[in-house]
Amino acid sequence: MTEIPEHLLKRSKAAKGKSDGGGSDDGGAGPESASSGEASSSAPVAASPSTPAAPAVEFPNLDPTPEPPKPEPSYVTASKARNRIPVWALPVVAALPVWAWSYAGTMQQPEVEDPVFIESAELYTSAGCAGCHGAGGGGGTGYQLSDGEVITTFPEVIDQMAHVARGSQAIQGETYGADGRRVSGESGAAMPAQLGTLTRLELELVIFHERATLSGEDMDQPGYEDWMEHMREQAESGGGEELLDEEYLDFLLLCANPDVTPGATGEGSPDPEEQPCPGPPQEGGEEA
Repeated sequence: MTEIPEHLLKRSKAAKGKSDGGGSDDGGAGPESASSGEASSSAPVAASPSTPAAPAVEFPNLDPTPEPPKPEPSYVTASKARNRIPVWALPVVAALPVWAWSYAGTMQQPEVEDPVFIESAELYTSAGCAGCHGAGGGGGTGYQLSDGEVITTFPEVIDQMAHVARGSQAIQGETYGADGRRVSGESGAAMPAQLGTLTRLELELVIFHERATLSGEDMDQPGYEDWMEHMREQAESGGGEELLDEEYLDFLLLCANPDVTPGATGEGSPDPEEQPCPGPPQEGGEEA
């Protein structure tokens, strides 16, 4: 039988003594061990080595010192100091756009659909009158017709009709017109006769445009509306289509004023009922 070594036996006993709460044979594991344990438990725990301090971090300043306000512009200061619209005036200011719109509407030119105005304006251009007297009647190679000039020269419609129908070539060098300022051919260009060119109605329409539209003749004067109505009826019915001829020119010279129109007699129409003188009545009430 194998013999157990001594040191192993001692270690076995020591282990058994610990499990039974007894001391060991060598006396090294008894009360001294317990007191040593008590000392160990009552002894202060040694401080663990301290953790090195983290380096200080500089954070940005999230609340910077505000900059001083910039000086106020002069126009802002002036605006603040300016007097404001008083409260009582606000309704008046609010109503101004409505008033302006209403007022602008009264300044607009009405649309003219009267055939007398439309056809007379077209004839003034197509007949060649605008080429000499200007589109607005301001004059050119022919005399000025606008701004009352034609009315000053021919106070009555019939005298202007006779002059245009005959043309200024037929009275070259003669003075004509109520003001005595017009000399035929003096402007350098003589107006040709309109015989065989214009109809009787076209002659009246051209004269109407030169007087009423270009020269601003008063259309409210007695007999003027009757003359315009006559031209409307002629235009609608197709009357007055006869071309101007020598016979009709002689008739116009009978109706014209000899003090205004060279060669006129002023006798009037031989048959006022059947063929009255064209144009509105003259100052005496008799049709011219």
